[in-house]
Parts: sequence; structure tokens; C-alpha cells
Amino acid sequence: MKYPKQGDEFKMNMYFVQHGIALAKEADPDRPLSPEGRREVECISAYLKKMGVTASRICHSGKTRAEETAQIFSDQIGDGSIYKLLGMEPKDSVKVFATLLESNDTMYVGHLPHMEKLISYLTTGNEDAGVVKFANGGVVCIGSDGENFYIEWYLKPAICNV
Repeated sequence: MKYPKQGDEFKMNMYFVQHGIALAKEADPDRPLSPEGRREVECISAYLKKMGVTASRICHSGKTRAEETAQIFSDQIGDGSIYKLLGMEPKDSVKVFATLLESNDTMYVGHLPHMEKLISYLTTGNEDAGVVKFANGGVVCIGSDGENFYIEWYLKPAICNV
């Protein structure tokens, strides 16, 4: 996938997040964030804010745990708004979803295996390459120079020690 160059330089970042730790289905069929999951996501989002990261748009799959995760990030590094986006279910096609990606510092909050396969597809062209192993609440920043996608950085909730 290529993006048109704008001027002499083109640079964009996208942020991919696996939702925070959720309650077990037996405890709550909607699987909202657990208290631990909420604490980890709050910590990571505050850390990103401290780093100066902002997201122009934050999208989620529509599942409760992803929506709650997205809202926590939006309250810290966004404008408080979140958007449900189709194509982010765990087994949805990453090739189709990759055509829907927006530039300008957009964050996508979703699920496994979709997020891991998407990162592999963007960076190698092979969704099964196993480029990254997500942790709940983890954030992968993907950069692009207009020609290629690459991993800028990856943050795991373990950095918070919560």
C-alpha cells in the first residue's frame, strides 16, 4: 500500500492497540475491562500523553472492551470522541481493513489475532509473518514514509508496574 507524497517529505503514524484486559465471559457476557485492565490502559494512555503523543481520531471495533479502551485513550490523547469502525473483529480480513486505514495519527483499538496479523501485513506484506506479539493494552506505533510501513515503537503495560 502506498500513500501519495505531500511535498518533499511524507510522514505519518498510526497507533494500534489491543484492548485492555477484560472480565471473563462467565463474569459478564459483555466482557468490559477488568479493574486491572482499566488501570493498565489508564497508565499507558497517561504515559503517551506525557510523551506528547496525540491521536486525531480513535476508532474501535464496537465490542465493549475495545470501546472502553478507546475512550480512555481518547480522554488522554484525543478529543474525547471515539468511532466504531467495521472490519476490526478478531477474524476480519486484514487485507480489506488495510485499505480503510487513515493517516494523520489515527488510533485503532481492536482484538487478536486481527491486530497482530495487521501489523505483520503492513510491515511485510504477509499477515502470518508474526512481526509483533501484542499484550493487552499494548500500543504499536506504525510509521510510514509514503512507500513503506515500519514499527516506530511498541509500548507494553508492564512499563507501568500497576
